[in-house]
Formats: sequence, structure tokens, C-alpha cells
Amino acid sequence: MGIGAYAWGLRSSPKIALTFDDGPSEHTPRLLELLRRYGVKATFFVTGTQAEKHPELLEALRADGHQVESHGYWHRQAFLMWPWQEAEHIRRVEGKLYRPPFGAHSPFTRLLARLLGKKVALWDLESKDWTDRPAEELAEYLILWCKPGSILLLHDRYPVTANILELTLPRLLELGYQPVRMDEMELKPLGVRQGLQRAFQGYHERYFKKNQVERLGLEAFDLLSVGPTRFPGPPVPEAQPGVKAYEVHLDSVRSSALPSMTLLRQTRHGFQLLAQKLENEPDIRLIYGISYAAVALKVFGFKLYPVPLSQLLITGIANIWFMWIYRGELPRRGLPLVQLACITREELLQRYGKPSARPSSPSPGPAQPQSPPG
Repeated sequence: MGIGAYAWGLRSSPKIALTFDDGPSEHTPRLLELLRRYGVKATFFVTGTQAEKHPELLEALRADGHQVESHGYWHRQAFLMWPWQEAEHIRRVEGKLYRPPFGAHSPFTRLLARLLGKKVALWDLESKDWTDRPAEELAEYLILWCKPGSILLLHDRYPVTANILELTLPRLLELGYQPVRMDEMELKPLGVRQGLQRAFQGYHERYFKKNQVERLGLEAFDLLSVGPTRFPGPPVPEAQPGVKAYEVHLDSVRSSALPSMTLLRQTRHGFQLLAQKLENEPDIRLIYGISYAAVALKVFGFKLYPVPLSQLLITGIANIWFMWIYRGELPRRGLPLVQLACITREELLQRYGKPSARPSSPSPGPAQPQSPPG
């Protein structure tokens, strides 16, 4: 969970941090060349043993303006050291931040780091460059799961890392992210809620993969995703249970960090992207969501309906969990109940599609009011 450590910055800022562990190494020069090419500064967590082997590379990191921090003297699991050994391991490498090897803590890690004037730094997105997966796949993974404020973990020891960086960095810049040094980010130590968010990241990734959930846009503040499914009901005038549908998912991390007007603007943008997607998917008949936040979709043309008691209880419990973990809120009087919000394919295209993609309909006569603009 990493409670008490730094693992990300402000979610309302496009700033992110690229961090590299385990160096310096023979791969450092290529990483430096790529960072130089795009004018980006990064943070390198170096080990004492590697720094002693390559003092010239350590100087090159500093000369290029990168932040150099401690990854400990040995690259060794904290729980394999006695407390006095771990203290020496932390002390022997300079830096204001300390990232434990493998991210592993002993019961003494945070206390020892604090006594030695260092703050523990972790990450919220791992490149998985230590696996045998191809660079293209790992680059796509980073681009998909990067968020505003993310701290990305890469390694300065594997040949594939530079290939991943070469594929990822220009795309992240294109999508509106601003890679900076960690000391240029506003960092706060993780509390219990933030630690749980970090712990459940793997669950979200598995859920998206299993249910084929797809993000609508990959820019820094794009916050809608949809998953193909069969409409579970209840029966509504727009559709019967079983029709092909998209279930809408709202990114809790991004949405909880944005001001109301930005949230409205980004949600509308998401539906415009969904309209483009629907142009090539005529079998999708309904778009829906079941949530306490469904009432907010009314402004976007969705219709609201009550849900059965069983659905109300199951979804309500899940929503209470997400409200607390991402917003720090608990149920209170006046909070909307869980509802079904849905909109037909035709209505969504009418509101958010390009004119050429909108369903054709007779022009209204002189006495008929025009439809409101989408």
C-alpha cells in the first residue's frame, strides 16, 4: 500500500515524473540521449554500488539537470537485512528521497529513512520492463494507464527500457502530459485511502482487460470508458434486457480531482468520442450506467429510471466504497440513490455525432420547434 510514502502528485495537474531505478549502467547514455532529444528531465534512483562503478555517468546525470536520488547502497530486499544494515544501506547514498529496492519495506524502513533525513518514494505506474513482453506492448500499457500526477517506474538496467521510452515519451507529450523531475511536483504522503487506491490498481487493470473496457480518448484528462455488454435491465422504454449495449465508466481518479466545469466539459468531450466510435458499431443499441452519479448524466440527455432492490443494494455498496476511497465521503442525507441512466444510440448520435453521422429525420415544419443543440 505504501502508506506514508510519495507515490503520485496532484491529479489535477498534467505533470508526471519519469523515474529510473538501479543505475547508472551501460544503458544510461541512451536514456540520456532520448531525454535530451525531447527536452525532458527525469529522476534517477541510483544504487551505491552502481554509482561507484560508473562515477562518470553519475556526473552526466547531474550535468544534464536530472534529479539524482537514493535507491540504497545494495540492491537488496529490506527484510533480508538487519535494522543496522538497512540503516547503513540507506545512509550511504545521498539524496532527499529514498526508494527501497523492489518497493519492499521492513518494519523499520520508514523510521530509518526519516531519521536519516530522507522521504520514501514509490510509484503508481510500473513499466514492467523486467518482463519479456515486447517494448510496443509495454509502451501501450504505460500510455493507457498513465494519469495526471503519475510517477512512472522504469529501470536503468534493461536494454528494452530505452525502446519503451522512445515509443512512450513522444506520445505522452502529444497527449498533454508534462514530464518533470519529482522535486517539481506537489507530492503528499499516502494516507490510508490513497494506499488502498494504489493497492487496488491491479484489480482495475484486470477488470478492464476481462470486460474489454476501452478508454474514450487517451489525453491526460479524458475520463470516460465504455465496456461492451448485454443490457441487464430493468426493462425501459428505450430497450429490453439483452440488447447489445455499452456500459459507461467514469474515471474516479480524474473526476474527483477536476473542478465542476472542467468535469462537465470533459464528459461532453467523452460522449463526442463515443459518438465517433458508434458510427462503426451499428449493433450497439443502448448506452447506460448504474450509479448514484447517474443523476448527473441527465444534463447530457440520459433518461433516469429506478433499479430493482437487489441491484440497488449491490451497486449501492460498491458506490459507497468508491465514494470513500476516492473522495473521502460517506453516505449522507440528500445524496442521490443509485439509478439507471440510459440513452439510445440514435439520441446520442443526434446530440454528439457529426452531422453526417446523425440519423436522418424529416425537417420540422414551420410551426414545429427546432431540437435544442447538443
